[in-house]
Amino acid sequence: MPRVVGAPRGDNYVELAPTLTSTGGLGFQFQNGFYANLRYRYMHDRPAVQDASIIAQGYFVNDLISGYQAKKWGINLQIQNLFNAKWNEAMFAQETRLKGESASVEELTFTPGTPFMVKIGLTYKI
Repeated sequence: MPRVVGAPRGDNYVELAPTLTSTGGLGFQFQNGFYANLRYRYMHDRPAVQDASIIAQGYFVNDLISGYQAKKWGINLQIQNLFNAKWNEAMFAQETRLKGESASVEELTFTPGTPFMVKIGLTYKI
């Protein structure tokens, strides 16, 4: 894991620094104009604070894109987050305090990742 040089051991993790990431996929292009792509994005768990007391959870998300492309026009179907994985896109460790709470708490705040979603796309080349 990435570490801060010169900081005390155990309190030297680089906040939210990726430890392992990967993207890739398989693509198929057929002579009749049809195509399909299965893609993935992966991010491993990583410390959200220097002492690693809060961990930002990693994720593995798959997308499927399939369609047809003619000379001048095309249509595609995109399925994002194919297996409806629960994941967080943006994460930060922050001190928060709700109304009525006596003390603040350091915790992970986040933006949820895209849920299962279907999109249809059309293209036309001039």
